[in-house]
This record gives sequence, structure tokens and C-alpha cells, in this order.
Amino acid sequence: MPTGPKTGKMTRNWYSEAITIANASSISGSFLLAGRPIVGIVMPEVWTQASLTFDVNACAGGTFYPLTDDGGNVIRLSPSGSTAIANNTKLEKLSSWYGMRIRSGCGAASRVDQGAARTFVIFSQG
Repeated sequence: MPTGPKTGKMTRNWYSEAITIANASSISGSFLLAGRPIVGIVMPEVWTQASLTFDVNACAGGTFYPLTDDGGNVIRLSPSGSTAIANNTKLEKLSSWYGMRIRSGCGAASRVDQGAARTFVIFSQG
């Protein structure tokens, strides 16, 4: 449900949703972007250290693919637990996709299974 502060005469609609990487897994459930920009991500309190990468799809029921930049390099962040990631140029690359998942590590070959369930809160706008 949209919530958000009124800024001057403009009302901004913020959406948030929690998604989880299960214990002993490296990939979360999906988050419906539907073209909304990501405003930020709140990391779980504890995080088994790994790169944070993203898989995206283009339509409902579509195949997920690793999100890469123009050079084919996987988009990755290196956060720690109990932090909030503000919108940045890497997160902006998610906004044109239908859905996303969070991955611990960089693909199946270098995945990092988490030592417990890890829940993220994703904030989007629109």
C-alpha cells in the first residue's frame, strides 16, 4: 500500500516489501518492480559476507537473468549487515525491469549460502 510524506504540494508514493533469502540459500524470493525505481534497500541485521547482486526478469513468469552493466559486468554491491543502501547508479539499473531477486554472491559458481534466513526491505517509488 502506498505511503509517504507530502513534500510541498507533491505527494510521493513509497512502496516497501520484505523479501528473504532462506537459510542455507543464496537467492531471495522475487520483488515486483513494474518499472518503479528503487529508493533503497535495508540490509538484514546479520549478513554472511558476500557481494549483493541482482537477477531481473522482463515479464510475469519470465526467466530471471543476472543484471549486468553495458560491458557485461555483473552489477554488485558490497554491503554489511544492519545498513541502509541509498539509491545510487547501480540501483537505478533495476527500474526498467518487471521483477528482481537478490542474490548472495555472484552467480551459481560463486554463490554464498547464508547461515540463516536473511530478510531485506526494498523501498520503491511510483
